[in-house]
Amino acid sequence: MRAVNLLPSDMRSAAPKSARRARPEPVQGIGAYVVLGSLALCLAALAGYVLLSNGVKQRQADLVVAQQRATTADRKAVALRPYADFEALASARVETVRGLAAARFDWEQALRDISHAVPSDVKLQSLNGDMGLPGATGSGGDPLRGSIAAPAITLAGCASSHANVARMMSRIKTVDGVTRVSLSKTEAAATQAGATTSVSPCGKGNPPTFSLVVFFERSAAIAALAPATAGTASSVPVPNAVNGTPATPADGAAPPADGTATTTSTTPGATP
Repeated sequence: MRAVNLLPSDMRSAAPKSARRARPEPVQGIGAYVVLGSLALCLAALAGYVLLSNGVKQRQADLVVAQQRATTADRKAVALRPYADFEALASARVETVRGLAAARFDWEQALRDISHAVPSDVKLQSLNGDMGLPGATGSGGDPLRGSIAAPAITLAGCASSHANVARMMSRIKTVDGVTRVSLSKTEAAATQAGATTSVSPCGKGNPPTFSLVVFFERSAAIAALAPATAGTASSVPVPNAVNGTPATPADGAAPPADGTATTTSTTPGATP
């Protein structure tokens, strides 16, 4: 049946219109969300891979630079090594010279003073001086020499009498630097029956022979070479002083009047 509007035409516009019915929207599935999530994961993985790859490449570049710098530094070190070796050698030599200077004993002055103190009637047959420390070679053969670790001079010879030997010891004791004069022996030379009598430079008869040691215990060389006295190896070479015997007088001539040796031989490495 067809609907007919019976209202007048002027009233038709005021009549309420019936509301249209809203169509229900169709329900969509979750597939779009899954696709979007997958795309986001792929994008994050790609970004992480790019960042990681860039970090690895940067580390590799840094490693190459560090290796190049290390190679350059090694070359410079090899080129400069002779200078370092020379500096070490120079320092070692300076220390050696300083040690030698500290351990130096004034043998010249000591021998000069002793030669002035020896009486004219005393004749020396041997004179030996050494530091008395490990490395010194001259001990003079006197048993008293090794009793004190200090510079010392060993004298052996003859005198006209025992009193002159005592007088010589008293005069040597006044020498500057001498702290002890130790007499090892003094005895008259025995003459065997029937033996040929030899002429002594100290006179006829049986003049006494002696052996004594003159010690210099206050020498600065003792403190400088203290490690050697403790039984340890010293880094400073210990020089020997003088080992000598008087020259034999020609044609029976007497030795010099002052009683000192006419010639002495200095061993290698001796300190004047």
